[in-house]
Amino acid sequence: MVEEGAYWLAWAQISGIGPVLLRRLQQHFGTLATAWNANKVQLGEVEGFGFQTLEKVVQQRSRLHPEQLFTKHQQENSHFWTPADADYPRLLLETPSPPPILYYRGEVELQENLGQKPMVGIVGTRQPSEYGIRWTRQISTALAKNGFTVVSGMAEGIDTESHIAALKAGGRTIAVLGTGVDVIYPHKNRDLYKQILTAGLVVSEYPTKTPPDRTHFPRRNRIIAGLSRAILVMEARLCLLDIQAF
Repeated sequence: MVEEGAYWLAWAQISGIGPVLLRRLQQHFGTLATAWNANKVQLGEVEGFGFQTLEKVVQQRSRLHPEQLFTKHQQENSHFWTPADADYPRLLLETPSPPPILYYRGEVELQENLGQKPMVGIVGTRQPSEYGIRWTRQISTALAKNGFTVVSGMAEGIDTESHIAALKAGGRTIAVLGTGVDVIYPHKNRDLYKQILTAGLVVSEYPTKTPPDRTHFPRRNRIIAGLSRAILVMEARLCLLDIQAF
């Protein structure tokens, strides 16, 4: 019997099927294995499955074999979770668009995954002021010393400062990357990356060897938020906001 996780992986390979549609499929059919065997009429009952999406599913699904795909993927990506796995982060699973595949490297702490250890996200500009750097270091240090895991994106600036401060305080930190978990970006953070692997975790929704892409970084922010009980924006550029979004 093919495990449910193999179907999360298989569905994620079909173009046009993203995290939101995957969540709707699961909710409609109960399991993605059941959805995999559904016909066009049944799939058409799911919100968001228009004619073009249905055609892609029919064409591409016939060429995919979930069990074989999963086995090959494990060989190329040794550590990853799907929402079918008990270790998949519980808080992230409660978001509207949890990644169908979450890759990781480092030291896993199950209390974090189960939502039993508080995690706080710290983000901000890549070009912080001295004031922003000082407060990022102070807050990250205080959080780490009080048992919080600091979550950020390992980008230059505020992200880097928050990771470093948490580690120096003897705490744990999680870096959510916009690349594969084996790709260090920016490259100047290679030493920080190695430190995180020994006292924290690196995660990404992108498979190994995925290079940096400007579209990846805004998308990974939802993972930082989804893992965290709270988000602190330490310093950012002033921008115009669409009040209709609130």
